[in-house]
Amino acid sequence: MKSPLITLPFVSEDTMKICVNRNGAMESVHEIDVALCDGDGQVILGMGAYESIIFPRSAMKPLQAIALVEMIEDAGIDDITAEELALFCASHNGEQIHSEAVLGVLQKFDISPDALICGAHWSLDQGSLIEQVRMMDRPNKTHNNCSGKHAGMLILSQLMTGSVKNYADISHACQQRILGVLEAMTGCDLMAHTTAIDGCGAPVYSGPLGNWARAFALFANGGILPPAREAACLRLRQAIAQHPYYIAGQNRACSAINESYGEAMTVKVGAEGVYSAAFHSLGLGLMLKTRDGNKRGAEVALGAVIRALGYDVPLGVMPYFMPDITNWAGTKVGDITIGNLDI
Repeated sequence: MKSPLITLPFVSEDTMKICVNRNGAMESVHEIDVALCDGDGQVILGMGAYESIIFPRSAMKPLQAIALVEMIEDAGIDDITAEELALFCASHNGEQIHSEAVLGVLQKFDISPDALICGAHWSLDQGSLIEQVRMMDRPNKTHNNCSGKHAGMLILSQLMTGSVKNYADISHACQQRILGVLEAMTGCDLMAHTTAIDGCGAPVYSGPLGNWARAFALFANGGILPPAREAACLRLRQAIAQHPYYIAGQNRACSAINESYGEAMTVKVGAEGVYSAAFHSLGLGLMLKTRDGNKRGAEVALGAVIRALGYDVPLGVMPYFMPDITNWAGTKVGDITIGNLDI
């Protein structure tokens, strides 16, 4: 890791511009709001509306999993594997390895997969989808990209109440425990902002971009947490670094980035162009949001922040951070670049 490529702190009212270029001419542009904060919530790198209210969607999954890990520790449960901890934070492809892991961890607690309320969809990986279509009439709920998170919520519900009934209701004890963790980490009264239902049926909260970034700074050990919470964050960070395939899968930026950087950082994608990151060696947290909801822009913006902080870009993440545009024959016809950050 080198010195930052920009002078920090850096704050601009301009959004980060991600330019889509064809034969050297800009064809489209994605505008990104960026908040990089320390554990006190101080903005280290801010671009655009860095205090705008956003739904982090699945980018908050590592924070949600803290409640379960703390409960597991309190209960003295010692047979949860690192792979399963990563799975609880996942937006996975629904490949066989993911589906089997969901079934396996539910079986440990004698919970039926029928209890999942996340709905079913085919694998997000094309090869796995084709294989599933050949082998079965319809997908099941373990293939849902959020089934790992829901498995964790089912386990938390059972440990807290002895039942999994209505586990995804916002008023349920397990959801209230998760909410308490989220509010402590963000330093924000999340119920003062709009709450909604995510695509998987679980509650999703909105809050200021900078507060979500602050939460990931604390996740990165960038501030003072109670010992049990600090230990839970460390355990989750290490699990994702050791088993990045479980958090996403084949041809996914989340797995490639977490594999490439290991314990230096944790990154997590969310729907509608959101990315979170915890920079462990720096004690900083990031949340960014593409205004048009495009994931392509969010991945390039994430790479821009990582480069700006002085991290190298390994070959395994180049296709996401510095992508080429190709035609159907595979010939390069353009590229995607950062328009207004000098790195």
